[in-house]
Amino acid sequence: MKRKLFTILSLTALLNFGLLSAQNNHNPHLGPDGFLHCGTDENMHNVFNERPDLKADYEARQTALEAQDAEAAQKGYPTQREANQPPVYIVPVVFHIIHDYGAENISDAQVLDQMRILNEDYRMLNSDISLVVPAFQNTTADCEIEFRLANVDPNGNCTNGIDRIASPETYIGDDGSKLNYWTRTKYLNVWVVKTISSGAAGYAYLPGTAPSASADGIIILSTYIGSIGTGNPSTSRALTHEVGHFLNLLHVWGSTNQPGVSCGNDQVSDTPVTKGWTTCNLNANDICTNNVEENVQNFLEYSYCSRMFTPGQKTRMRNALNSTPGQRDQLLANASSVINDPMNLCAPIADFGPFAPVFVCEGGSVNFSDLSSNGASSAWSWSFPGGTPNNSNVATPSIQYNTAGTYNVTLTASNASGSDNISRTNHVIVSPTTAQYQNTTFADSYESLATFNSDWFVYNPSGNAFTRVTNVAYTGSASVKMTNTSAMAGQKDELISPTINMSQISSPTFTFRVAFAQRTGTTDKLRVLASTDCGQTWTQRYIKSGAPLSTTSAQNGSFTPTQAQWRLETVSLNSTITSASNVRFKFEFTSDGGNNLYIDDINIAGPSGIDAPEMNIANFDVFPNPAQDNTLVAFNLTEKENVTVEVLDMTGRRVSLIQQGELQAGNYNFPLMSEGTLSSGIYIVRLMTADGRAVSRKLVVQ
Repeated sequence: MKRKLFTILSLTALLNFGLLSAQNNHNPHLGPDGFLHCGTDENMHNVFNERPDLKADYEARQTALEAQDAEAAQKGYPTQREANQPPVYIVPVVFHIIHDYGAENISDAQVLDQMRILNEDYRMLNSDISLVVPAFQNTTADCEIEFRLANVDPNGNCTNGIDRIASPETYIGDDGSKLNYWTRTKYLNVWVVKTISSGAAGYAYLPGTAPSASADGIIILSTYIGSIGTGNPSTSRALTHEVGHFLNLLHVWGSTNQPGVSCGNDQVSDTPVTKGWTTCNLNANDICTNNVEENVQNFLEYSYCSRMFTPGQKTRMRNALNSTPGQRDQLLANASSVINDPMNLCAPIADFGPFAPVFVCEGGSVNFSDLSSNGASSAWSWSFPGGTPNNSNVATPSIQYNTAGTYNVTLTASNASGSDNISRTNHVIVSPTTAQYQNTTFADSYESLATFNSDWFVYNPSGNAFTRVTNVAYTGSASVKMTNTSAMAGQKDELISPTINMSQISSPTFTFRVAFAQRTGTTDKLRVLASTDCGQTWTQRYIKSGAPLSTTSAQNGSFTPTQAQWRLETVSLNSTITSASNVRFKFEFTSDGGNNLYIDDINIAGPSGIDAPEMNIANFDVFPNPAQDNTLVAFNLTEKENVTVEVLDMTGRRVSLIQQGELQAGNYNFPLMSEGTLSSGIYIVRLMTADGRAVSRKLVVQ
């Protein structure tokens, strides 16, 4: 009697070694064989632990299926279709492309290429079927199952079967990322994403094991779709493998995602018992049964040379399509209602690039492109207020912007079946050649709402954003908050400064205050970038993530900082930036599902300290302040002086001597910490001449 298999099996598409070199070595789905395996065990335990009723139903069905398979094997699996069966089963498919306008937004052509491969594999028309080893040449099967992109959506509208959804869920890739579910009674849902959070290449639920109807279907990485674009021939059979699971096939070695561990089987009589293979070993592979060659080339293997199904697998899949679990039988019954032959031309759903707001200098140009989906556009009507020209009728116009300001863009895309339009407000930000701020310093503690709204640009692609708040601050009452939750993992948000003439600031330093708490195990990231070309290109000047970014211990509740939970940060500036007359800075936060982040006290200034002309002293300053390892005591002597520079505590006791003795006229910078590390507290840094004249600055040490 075969071992009963109580599992939900998911995608086992294999990565080649070159692709895997970039994978996280701590990924639990990265096997010792160097391939990325699927996360079926954790999916199975999660669902069955929460739904013991599903587990009981599943086990009962497996017992019945095992008996059916034994009976079919005794009769000899039919190599031709049964007289009472339709010639070919047709399954309607919809691809939901979940994307952030990156490479994961795969082309229609790549989806069509995947559909070609899928149909070839299930009809035994794949060109490599001839490479099946002799032991299995008479055990290959035309499954007589075909797949068609749906051309009627759930609302009765025309569709090309490719549903594009811009969402940061593309970076998460779990059941919650299965957006815009189309009823499983009519469609096989395939969700395509950039990342799957478990580390797997994808997964599917066997009939009747999904935790909900809206989670039923297949989720798969964009790099595993088709053999073109982001796909490649080596991984293009991943969906063939996964559809097999959707139609009730198990891995050929049994109930785990760990081939090569122990001998097992898939409850199909004509697939020999095997440990499973992660290499294409076509010789001496009778590991489990002497002189019985194992089916290394089966599509439900991990061997990387899969090219066949067996008659027993064919029967099991066709039985699934005639059975009620998971409503698989409804797919066949309703296929004709969502598939028209030939496929109709659908009206386009308008979209265009660049998708994010565009920054450009006066006189600069922006290249736009039609990204409309659903139906190919044949006509375009663009509106570019503030641009030259201010309208266009081509698919990829180039528009020049000569006057500073913020401008909208509108596209109407059309074809013979209809039209659609999209507008993006404040989409082009044109900066004047003269910077907005020409002062010798730039500082903002976000105390003025009007200044925040006029000076700072916020880009939030999915709703949550950098927002000015007045209930928490380091200085005053206001700061900028990035509300960050576990649902935002992968989301990137930006806070962009006004333009600043950095060349007006002598020896500038850039500091700001930050407060941030992780949630356990998260690695959210904050970067500060600079642009000297009005925001067209950016260079990184600061980056911290995870624990180094945190200013307190991890917290799972919503984080609001105390005064002690702020930290002063310094942004590195190079000569290209400090000499530029028109600079923007950008705070870029990438969520890993951690906690809230706050920013306050933006300060770009030189050592513009105290002047004491009666002492022949100018620009006495201590910076950065609060103290850091690189804090300096700076001053300028206009004449030779005998001076003492010291640090006093609040009782007036000297705790550190920085300098004592005669100095010639000139500029001086002394490291504050050269005489030892100061403990936390408030101090006075004092410069005193030999005749008792003095000037001082307060110093904070955290």
